[in-house]
Amino acid sequence: MNVSKKAYLHFPKEMTDKPFISTLSRDFDLSVNIFRAMVTPGQGGYLSIEVSGEESNVERSFEYLKTHLVEIHVGDVGLMWNEETCTHCTNCTVHCPPGALHVADWKTRRVSFDESKCIECLACLSHCPYGVCSSIY
Repeated sequence: MNVSKKAYLHFPKEMTDKPFISTLSRDFDLSVNIFRAMVTPGQGGYLSIEVSGEESNVERSFEYLKTHLVEIHVGDVGLMWNEETCTHCTNCTVHCPPGALHVADWKTRRVSFDESKCIECLACLSHCPYGVCSSIY
């Protein structure tokens, strides 16, 4: 069965010189659409992509990337929020237009992230003093 999956790939500095996109296309018979990218040789980087093809090939390609130390986040939005490292200062919530980052419980001031509401404006990135929100882009 053919599928399409959006994924964020984070490359360590040791892997920035590898031709991963051509490998995904050639060796796994996938179509790759690049949404955003920033890869700097010797410094690391990221790609936001959508891969399309046979489901088994998509899964095999992700396993291949993991063997090369590429971190993968599969999802519909280009933002990751790490609840474990969040200090719940709530600074991001006032800068999140759709309310994807919001205070879930005002008594405890616990911040929560609803990925389905995220519009990928990335406003939260520059307003998080602790870098808890990670750009997938």
